[in-house]
Amino acid sequence: MKKYFTFALACAVALSVSADTWKSIGNATVYDGWITPGYVDDDGKQLNPSDFPFEVPVEESVETPGVYRLINPFGSSDFHLSSFNVDGSAHDIVIDARDRTFVLIQPQYCGFTDLDSSEASGRYPYYLSDMGTYMWNLGQQREVINLLRCASTMSGNVIYVPQPTFGTTADHAIEAWETSYPAQIILPNSNRFDETEWEILGKATMVDGWIVPGFKDENDRILNPDDYPFEVSVYMNSANPDILCIRDPYHTADFPLVSHNLTNTPGYITIDTSDPEFVTVEPQFSGFIARSENDILQYFITEAGSYMLSKGYTREEIISRGNNSTYDAEAGVLRITTPLFGFDADNVGKVWNNPHATVLTFNDGKGISSAVISAPDAEAVYYNLQGVEVPDPSAGLFIEAKGNVVRKVIIR
Repeated sequence: MKKYFTFALACAVALSVSADTWKSIGNATVYDGWITPGYVDDDGKQLNPSDFPFEVPVEESVETPGVYRLINPFGSSDFHLSSFNVDGSAHDIVIDARDRTFVLIQPQYCGFTDLDSSEASGRYPYYLSDMGTYMWNLGQQREVINLLRCASTMSGNVIYVPQPTFGTTADHAIEAWETSYPAQIILPNSNRFDETEWEILGKATMVDGWIVPGFKDENDRILNPDDYPFEVSVYMNSANPDILCIRDPYHTADFPLVSHNLTNTPGYITIDTSDPEFVTVEPQFSGFIARSENDILQYFITEAGSYMLSKGYTREEIISRGNNSTYDAEAGVLRITTPLFGFDADNVGKVWNNPHATVLTFNDGKGISSAVISAPDAEAVYYNLQGVEVPDPSAGLFIEAKGNVVRKVIIR
C-alpha cells in the first residue's frame, strides 16, 4: 500500500481550542475522507472510505451542546491505516455542529503522521479541516458557500463533510485528494429506527419520483421510474397511525440506483396521511448521496403541497393546481403527486425536467385497513380524525381502536 497524489492551495486560518467539559454519548461510526483516499491497495486502486468504516468514542460538550469531540480517531488501533501512523500520541477532533446546516471543522492536528519522502522532515502530519470552514474563515458569504455545496451539514445523527481538506500545518489545511471522497460521522442513537415507536404495516411496491428521474441509463436516456419498481417496508407510528414511514428505501437490494448510493446511513421517509386528500412530506434527508461529476450531492426530499404551504399558498389553491398528494387507504395507494428535492434541507424546491409521481402501492392491495387485529374479541372503539370518540359511526373514514391495534378504516 502506498500514498496517493494531491493538489494543494494555500490558506491561513486560526485554530480555536475549547475549554469545555465533555460527556460521553457512545460510539460514532466514521467514514474517513481525509486520510484513507490518500492510499491505494496492492493493485494500485485508490481506497474508498465507504469500504473502511470504524468506530470511535464520541463526547458532546456540556456547556455547548452540538459541539462534539471524536476521541483519538486516527490514533486508534481500529483505524485501518494505524500501521502507517508514526505518531503514538492521542489527539481528538472537535466538530462544531451547533448550526446543523453549516457545520464547522476548524483546522486541527488529528494524531496521524506518516512517512513521506517528499517532505523536508520525511514526515507528513495531518491537520484536518473542510472546504466550507476554510471559505468561512476567509470571509466568504455563507450563501456562496452553500451555493457551491462546500458546507458540511448535520442531518439526523449524521455529520456529512462533502469536501474534506488537510495539510501539514493548521495554516495550510486546504489540500484535497484527487479523486476526493466525502467524510461522514454517524453519531450514536439519535437517528436509529426505534422498533418500539413503529408497527409494521406491510410491504409495498414503490415507484420513485424523487431520485430515479435524475439519472440516465448507459444510452444517455433519462430513467423512467415506471420501469424500475422496487419493494419497500412501510411502518405506521404506534402513537399516531396517520404517520407512515418508508424504512430506508434507497438501500434496498432491488432499488435500481443502490450501487450509486455513497452513504451507508439509513434514511427513513416519514409521511403524514392525517388528511388523505392532502398528504404531506416535510423536508427530510432521503438516505441517498451520489456523485455528480465533481460534486457529492446529498438528496433532501419533500412534495409540492408541503412546499407550497410554506410559501404561503392555501390548501385550496394547492388542490386546484393539482399539486396535492393523496392516500387511498382502501385501495392501498399513496401518491406523492409532485415530488420535490434539493441538496440541503432549506432548499428543496427542485423538480426534475421529467417530473414523475412517487407512488406507493401496498402489495396486499390495502393500506392501514389491512392491519392484523391481535385481539379479535375486543370491542372496537371509533374516533374521528380529530380524535373525538364517535359512539355510532356512519359512513366515512374513522380511527378504530381494537385491543392493542389502532388503524384507520372506511365505513360505507
